[in-house]
Amino acid sequence: MARWISEHDERGREHPFDANHLGKLERGTVRRPGVLIRSALCAVLDATEADLGFTAEAADARLDTIGAGLARPDDAAVDAVAAVLARLRRLEDVTSAAEVVSAVRSQLAVATRLAENACGTMWDRAVGLLSELEQYLGWLAIPLQRWGESRTHLDRTAMVAMEVGDPMRLSMALSFAAYRNMLRRDVNSALALSRAAERENVDQGHRTYLAFQRAELLAYDNQRTDAVNALLEADGDLDRLSASDGQPDDAGYWYTPAVLLGNRGLVRDAMGEHTAARGAAWDALATMPAEWATAEWSTQQRALATGGTTPTAGRVLSPVADG
Repeated sequence: MARWISEHDERGREHPFDANHLGKLERGTVRRPGVLIRSALCAVLDATEADLGFTAEAADARLDTIGAGLARPDDAAVDAVAAVLARLRRLEDVTSAAEVVSAVRSQLAVATRLAENACGTMWDRAVGLLSELEQYLGWLAIPLQRWGESRTHLDRTAMVAMEVGDPMRLSMALSFAAYRNMLRRDVNSALALSRAAERENVDQGHRTYLAFQRAELLAYDNQRTDAVNALLEADGDLDRLSASDGQPDDAGYWYTPAVLLGNRGLVRDAMGEHTAARGAAWDALATMPAEWATAEWSTQQRALATGGTTPTAGRVLSPVADG
């Protein structure tokens, strides 16, 4: 493949096409590669673009037209980008933040063009999608320990969410920022951010997460009585969520009883109740979908369940500079 591409490149450039590039095509992370790679695959595999699923779809063509400034964004265009974002989130569940971050940045560029060209009611939708992508990039930067990048994206999320009047998106941006600061042992600012997030009108799943987050932060801040009260509140919220028939929407699909039960374990561990913490972590992992129980973001749950690294020893890092 790489040789064919280099031989047919008009400038004779070497191309580092390898198994990683091929894997992205197979997983659908990249749905329609550049013309040279499409031509190479067709030649090597003796197939047409249609055979390989590379024929431009209506949504792709529509996005190209909008990106060129020849049409206004519409529901179909926003839905197309939102669908890609949903697939990338599920891909992160089975791979890692590093695997999807470049593709998410590409979608952010598309969403930025949509927001710039939208008007009327479409502006709210386009800007809301832009905020969601900024938030996701802010999240992805955390496991990569790109602290300054995470702060930049989450600040943009909050700003855009306030601009369009989206309390859920604002609350999630603030809670992600609180999580980021907790990992950097900046507990005071993390508590302030988490409390600000709780002031917004949010759904039951996110409200339950926020109560657990506040309890964990209070435990780290040695405010045990307040931490116990916050944990009791979070447990009550979790019971109500478990008893309800509601399903989280795609923007917060991970706010499920199983995942939130794992947050109970993190609080117990922060309070020094390590046996109870391990039990909660085991219960959470046992009831999660298999791909979640082995995901990068559940590493600490697995460590906690097996009596490994504790949050204070491994999950909460030494203070580091934003960079």
